[in-house]
Amino acid sequence: MFGTMRREPDAAGVRTIHRDRSVAEAAQLLAQPGTGALVVVEGDADATVTGLLTQRDIFRAVAAEGPEIYSRSVWLITDHDFPAVDVGASAQERLKTFCERKVDHIALMDSCRISAILSIWDCAGQGVGQGVGHDLSRDLGQAPATNPPALPHT
Repeated sequence: MFGTMRREPDAAGVRTIHRDRSVAEAAQLLAQPGTGALVVVEGDADATVTGLLTQRDIFRAVAAEGPEIYSRSVWLITDHDFPAVDVGASAQERLKTFCERKVDHIALMDSCRISAILSIWDCAGQGVGQGVGHDLSRDLGQAPATNPPALPHT
């Protein structure tokens, strides 16, 4: 979608980890306040992006593989086909990407460079100004949610 990806050298808030580092090291970085995802890179000076690693990826890996996953390399559990949107994408397009891919984090791309990592919370706050109860499903091109039928009392 975006060709060979690189991290913007001065991208604010974009944390990286080398693909050969351990999952335990990634977990330590992700435990820091404000860090919900790491850009996984290979190479040195002009590192090439190989994927995105989130807290959820680690939770799933531990559930599937057990605690021994912490000693393995992050590239084993990295999402190499991570969701990304262009820097010019509207708030609705960004929210649609979160919903379609069912993820908590997406990369914000400027050409072939990651300029930021957005969490669903970064974008959800943009809908708040539209009033309580604003139906985002219209903005996302989806049918509005309906309440399930009530269950009979027994």
